Amino acid sequence: MKNLCIISVIVMGIFLLPVTAYAQSSIPDWIKNNAGWWAEGQIDDTTFLQGIQFLIKNGIIIIEQPDFPPKVIDLALDYNPGGERININSDIFNVYSYAEDWNSSIQAFNFVWFEKKFDYDYSKIEAGNQNTVFIIPIFTLSAYWSPGFYDYYDKICNETCLTTKLNNDVPLSYESSRNAIQVLSLLGYDYITDVEVANNPDILNRYDKIIILHNEYVTSEEFEAITNHPKVMYLYPNALYAEVEYNPENSSLTLVRGHNYPEEAISNGFDWEFENTHPYEFDTECVNWKFYEIDNGMMLNCYPERIMGIDFLLLKSIKNY
Repeated sequence: MKNLCIISVIVMGIFLLPVTAYAQSSIPDWIKNNAGWWAEGQIDDTTFLQGIQFLIKNGIIIIEQPDFPPKVIDLALDYNPGGERININSDIFNVYSYAEDWNSSIQAFNFVWFEKKFDYDYSKIEAGNQNTVFIIPIFTLSAYWSPGFYDYYDKICNETCLTTKLNNDVPLSYESSRNAIQVLSLLGYDYITDVEVANNPDILNRYDKIIILHNEYVTSEEFEAITNHPKVMYLYPNALYAEVEYNPENSSLTLVRGHNYPEEAISNGFDWEFENTHPYEFDTECVNWKFYEIDNGMMLNCYPERIMGIDFLLLKSIKNY
């Protein structure tokens, strides 16, 4: 009877969460005792919930959103472009536009769909058996969506626009590293979203290497988890630029600090010493790209969205770091 009570209590606690969960390893005896005492009315709700929080924080219960990340990736990988292959010089991928009348200039790389070439040797750039993950910047995607933060920055609306909804039906964009997500996924890299990292920052400890995309907006928990990891590749400048608060109960995002808010003099919301937005964010051609070292990894000196599917050496560097 006691075991049934424990299971029922934990399952009920999980279903109260806005995401699904599963147990990664055995539950400590003191948690089981707490569950039994709680069921018998010997401890209060707060004490019992502290035990559930311990399970989540220490990775015993893993918080995930199984429906959310696949939908995000599907928007990038499974969309039928309905157009013709465009004349962009890539030995690695076939590149398609979304519409037949789009031109074939490098600008079109903001709006393309990739397909692996069957006759290309991907062994030097594929993830292989690496224990590496990249973080899909859902918070940044949502911040750029209208109505959102940039309506406030552009003085279209007041501070009410500094809280915005997360929406998994919003298509990936240039600002949310759409091309990098496609390319790294096709090369076999594992991925998680920053929603998952915000819910369970310790999830990053499972990986040997973390790849940061244009994760401009992050929570304080996400910032600490990333900057304390020993091996991070900051593939995009302007990452970790502004602090946001994520509310899982209503799936909303609120700007806390940064991007000249709440005071004009505030740029990076974390006062991060390795802030590299200027001038690197605005070098979108990446003609002379290179990585340079910081305390916990490497940073790229340009915004690589347009060369992600073209530059073999960049993809090789991502694998070999």
